[in-house]
Amino acid sequence: TETRLAIQQFETLFKRWPNSKITAAAQEEYREARDRLSESIYRVGLFYFRQQWYPGAITRFREVLDDDPRYTYRDAVYYYLARALIRVKQQAEALPLLDRLQKEFETSEYLGRAKELAAQLKSSMEANLKPS
Repeated sequence: TETRLAIQQFETLFKRWPNSKITAAAQEEYREARDRLSESIYRVGLFYFRQQWYPGAITRFREVLDDDPRYTYRDAVYYYLARALIRVKQQAEALPLLDRLQKEFETSEYLGRAKELAAQLKSSMEANLKPS
């Protein structure tokens, strides 16, 4: 796609001329292009999540985090990835994502829900560890 081509060209610019006067402005444009690409992958994951196809959602959300760990809206990715993991009974993998969301984002529309979900998850996991 054109976005992928633009990303490649920005990366070439940064390698060849790291101290160029246009590097700072190019970094902003690069971030926008990366966000656009990551957003499209995230939206596919969100579609899968809403359709309750959690393995597909998990794959897409992880792809965003692996390919673009600085994605501007990764708070949403952390939140929905954690919820998808909980749905497939992988609570132990979900909890660190909720913790990361709380540590990395002082403000987020997902912050309150993440705190609540993390508390529920911790409580549930502790209850499962107690002997009967």
